[in-house]
Amino acid sequence: MNSLYANARNETERLWRRRKTKGFALVAALLPLLSVWALNALPEGALQSALGSDLTMLMLRPLTLVLIPLFLMMTAADLFAGEAADGTLKLTLLRPITRAKVYASKIYALSLFAAALLAIGWTVSTTAGVFVVGAEAADGLAESLKAYAVSLLPMVAIGLLASIVGLLVRSVAGAMATMLLVYLAAGLLPFLFPQASVWSVVAYAQWHVRWSGSGAPVGSLVRAAGILLAYCIMAYTAGVVLLERKQL
Repeated sequence: MNSLYANARNETERLWRRRKTKGFALVAALLPLLSVWALNALPEGALQSALGSDLTMLMLRPLTLVLIPLFLMMTAADLFAGEAADGTLKLTLLRPITRAKVYASKIYALSLFAAALLAIGWTVSTTAGVFVVGAEAADGLAESLKAYAVSLLPMVAIGLLASIVGLLVRSVAGAMATMLLVYLAAGLLPFLFPQASVWSVVAYAQWHVRWSGSGAPVGSLVRAAGILLAYCIMAYTAGVVLLERKQL
């Protein structure tokens, strides 16, 4: 357990030192501020049409559909394909730590920063929403906080899927291109085959909508959560097996 804790802390610190990580955190903070400026430039009628309910909920869509998935794909490509290519992953395994713990610590770091980006987005957009001219008051901090919290589970699922691609593809560029193709294909699948939306991880990126207000029936939410958890368990297990068998 000590080796797992130490490596998880090390992975977290290394990830934070990367310029990409700080850059994504900066974008997550600037996006609501730029949105306030853009929305205030619109006539009030157009504002209501564009804003919908409030800025906090409006910002969740680009965060979960674009910014955080892109961060997870780029970071997973670096953590797995990149470190395997430059030998860093092999050096890590020279320590007294199992491959399963190395994988767990990397997934922990990925998930932690996905949660951090959601937290930054919620905090800044909630604060900035006060300065949107003509916007209605938010439905409540608890409601928006719930939406951001439940959004973490599909982000973790996407991160696990990206880690599998990073373990299968040897180069960072190849891994990133493959991840983007898989992500886009998964996003288009429900439009081509609507009945397949229940099996597409990307289709759950906006599942916070089901939790808003009266939302979907409890049974539907439980089934969706079960599917996402099953995705995470299967993807995590596959990632551990792939790393165990990977030749470095």
